[in-house]
Amino acid sequence: ASLAAASVASVGVSPAYAAPRTEGVTYDHVVPTLCEQCVWRCGVLAKVNGDKVVKLEGNPDQPHSRGKLCGRGQSGIMTAYDPDRIKFPMIRAGERGEGRYRRASWDEALDITAQAMLDIKQKYGAEAMIFSSTHNLNQPLFENLLYGFGSPNYGTQRSLCFNAMIVANLMTYGMEEPGRDYRTVKYIILTGRNLTEAISTSETGDLIESLARGAKVVYLDPRFTKTAGKA
Repeated sequence: ASLAAASVASVGVSPAYAAPRTEGVTYDHVVPTLCEQCVWRCGVLAKVNGDKVVKLEGNPDQPHSRGKLCGRGQSGIMTAYDPDRIKFPMIRAGERGEGRYRRASWDEALDITAQAMLDIKQKYGAEAMIFSSTHNLNQPLFENLLYGFGSPNYGTQRSLCFNAMIVANLMTYGMEEPGRDYRTVKYIILTGRNLTEAISTSETGDLIESLARGAKVVYLDPRFTKTAGKA
């Protein structure tokens, strides 16, 4: 039960070790897992008390995120326990905007969705549908549905994020994404890369450490962000 609870916010694996208490939080054991709140997928230690996750923290043994976990990742615990979390399908029972819904079974909800999709396909063609999902371990399921339905229209939040960088690099340099090594860098040019407010926790840490060593930052952005404040 504890593993299932932890994996609601992330991808769970077997518990590794136990500890009695830390920072006022009582827990029975710790489950090393993976954050699914964004594409960075930081390593997480889920502290579990009984069958409930009570705290999420960065895993210092994870080489990608190196113990860091942003505010979004720490709040991932609420995907399981938020009082407003929707736990079953809801179907609108009034006019659009009235906010009236009724509870439905999964069979009814899936039947309504499937029939609506087929109606659109038969009337307008498969290309009239666009599929969008978040970029996580569930993405292949949506991709399989997309291929089966026959629509080429698919996107994730990456369409407004990393994909723009990848397409630009492919068209300009012929590769998807360059590696970054901040250990000896002395001059950094960031074009809209708001690292200090972004999801890339370990890379943000590398940037801050390079600034502490005296590296110079040139930042291009129409907004005065926190990263701009470092330039």
